[in-house]
Amino acid sequence: MSYLTRNRKRFSFIAETAMVVLLLFCLSSCKKEKKEEKPSEPDIIEPVIDNKPEEPQQPIEKEKKYNVKVADEGEIIFYSSSGYYRYGPSIMEYEDGSMDMWLSSPGNSGSQWDWIIYRHSDDGENWGDEEIVMKPTPGSKDQCSVCDPAVIYFNDYYYLGYTATDYYEGKGSYNMAFVARSRYPDGPFEKWNGSGWGGDPEPIIFYDGGKDNWGIGEVSFVISDDDLFIFYSYLDVRDGYIGLCKADLTENWPSTIRNKGAVLYRLDHDSVEVIYDDYRKLFVAFSIYGRMSEGSLLKVYVSENGKEFREVAETKEYIEDYAHNLGVAKGPDGHQTTEKELLFGYAYGQNWGRWNLIVQKLKLEEEAE
Repeated sequence: MSYLTRNRKRFSFIAETAMVVLLLFCLSSCKKEKKEEKPSEPDIIEPVIDNKPEEPQQPIEKEKKYNVKVADEGEIIFYSSSGYYRYGPSIMEYEDGSMDMWLSSPGNSGSQWDWIIYRHSDDGENWGDEEIVMKPTPGSKDQCSVCDPAVIYFNDYYYLGYTATDYYEGKGSYNMAFVARSRYPDGPFEKWNGSGWGGDPEPIIFYDGGKDNWGIGEVSFVISDDDLFIFYSYLDVRDGYIGLCKADLTENWPSTIRNKGAVLYRLDHDSVEVIYDDYRKLFVAFSIYGRMSEGSLLKVYVSENGKEFREVAETKEYIEDYAHNLGVAKGPDGHQTTEKELLFGYAYGQNWGRWNLIVQKLKLEEEAE
């Protein structure tokens, strides 16, 4: 074989080999490109960024303003004489217009300072005779006084909350909140004993401050969202506020009480009467400002949740000087509607312990914008 022939064959072999290598490289590159075109995870789509301010989904409602108007001078349903008084009415209104009222009155002028009495009205205007429905239990934690009634009805019982103390030396200090129950508005009432009903009473809200401070009491009940709301006064030398407790609607509900703390700080106003307004879907609190002083007036507060209250209205018109301890007529569950006029009552009088009891009507209205 000639030299030229051998070189041609060698060149042909080298060329064929190179072509095979080139073909394999191309096939490998195509597979790699196809693999990169189909990633194992989907692509992430970034959101489009809009620099315009986001509009709220629902407009924010401005806080509404209200007016409270007292209809007239009202009617005095108890005239005081020396050493006698009525104060702190709790008024329950029924669908037929009839009402029950519980009041603080003097006790036996000795070891029992205050008792709680009851009156009934078929029409909210004419009131029947008084009946004594609760007295202190001698030798117990309410032995000095029972006063400041507040009544709620559920589970077939009337529950009567009250303020009491066993500290004679304090002459009205070291108070705590108690409760009793009855099948009937005029009793007989069984007092909460710490684990059940009947026997020596135990507080449902304890005061653990100094014995010379006023303490805890003046409760107001409302049922809302399957809870019992218990509003109460707290007063000592350092602080003064309206507090809130909640309880389950069970038979022994005092054992389920949870303290939620302050909801409204007291400056110069009195205890509060709280209703749940079915018309406006608000908790509404009424109070006397400048209690037991000249120039006392009526103030109104509202809350969406019963925990944060704001002042919305006040009036002096037809409110007596030296007023204190107000109560507002409300349903057995603590509900009411401000679509109509509301009956309310309070005590007044310049001299200590000589207090008349008056009932009047008020109307809460929204201010026109």
